[in-house]
Amino acid sequence: MAEGHGWARTREVMVAVHRRDLAAVLTALDAGHAELDRERTEIRRVLGAFETVVVSPPVVVPAPRRGARIGEVADLVGVRTSQLRLWEERGLLRPAREAGTKYRLYDAAELRAAQVVALLRRGGYPFEIVTAVLDEMRTTGRPQRVHAELARREQELHRRSLRRLRASATLYDYLAEIGLAGPG
Repeated sequence: MAEGHGWARTREVMVAVHRRDLAAVLTALDAGHAELDRERTEIRRVLGAFETVVVSPPVVVPAPRRGARIGEVADLVGVRTSQLRLWEERGLLRPAREAGTKYRLYDAAELRAAQVVALLRRGGYPFEIVTAVLDEMRTTGRPQRVHAELARREQELHRRSLRRLRASATLYDYLAEIGLAGPG
């Protein structure tokens, strides 16, 4: 049980078994399976976010000055300037500031970041996933490392799921043996 469900959940289940509280046993097991499902969903969503970014064409960066101003960026990525300011407040965008005027200036990297945020938000991705994608792009400039890590995480999830399945089968046999399983 502990190999499949972890020590805390195993203790919770076994306490419920010895109290002969089948509802509590099943509730604890269902919670564990729901956690696995949420993790799988999260992996798919992050992979989908990276696919969205990888297949999207880069924004053509305007040639003027030392960078594009907020209005130009808003026009290029198809959002309002207020949206760009909100994303900056959330830490998603990091435009430089012009020395005298303090106008926001977006270099090519920040312009691409604005495009990525806009693409992902249009796709309904939550800010946590958008942040993860941007962090990876800023760190490595490419999503391959995240793909590899998510694939590794997904394989571990499959192994955990199989261990839980094996543990659940063993638990069912035990419940049947002590007369708690009832008719299936």
